[in-house]
Amino acid sequence: MSNLMLRPAVIPQRPVQEQVRSDPWNSRKGFTLVELVLALGLGLLVAAWVVEALLGHANFSAKLVDRLQQREFVRRARRLIEDDRRLAILASSQPGAQAPACNLAGRQPLLHLQLPASKPAITWSLGTAPSAIWRGQVLMRCGPAYGLDGKPNLDGSWQNRVVLDRAAGFDIPL
Repeated sequence: MSNLMLRPAVIPQRPVQEQVRSDPWNSRKGFTLVELVLALGLGLLVAAWVVEALLGHANFSAKLVDRLQQREFVRRARRLIEDDRRLAILASSQPGAQAPACNLAGRQPLLHLQLPASKPAITWSLGTAPSAIWRGQVLMRCGPAYGLDGKPNLDGSWQNRVVLDRAAGFDIPL
């Protein structure tokens, strides 16, 4: 054989490091109770702010819708007044001087429209509501009932009906 002798191969080994026990108080494997309580508190504050903003937006939207509905009701009342004026032959400049066909119950007459053929007049009045279901002063119309065709029935009976709720400050268009 040759001079070469086979020697077993030596693989260098790294020194085994001892595992150091970690102190449970210095461990970063989770959150402390104080951190959890702070995070929960901040989360609740953010949630409360979001809920408050949503409720404020809902209130604003409800008020806006109510205001828009009231405007539409005022427009409808004005159209009814215009329709009644087309029927009339005379509009009174002093509506309180003539006797209305219906009991006004202390409401202030705003407009008195004389109809042709000796029919009772149509009276528009403003004042306290006839019952508690209304939310404020009301605009009322004392005049002929409307038929199924949407036109006033001049041969029928006169009725006193609320046309507009919350009508404080309503003025009759001239």
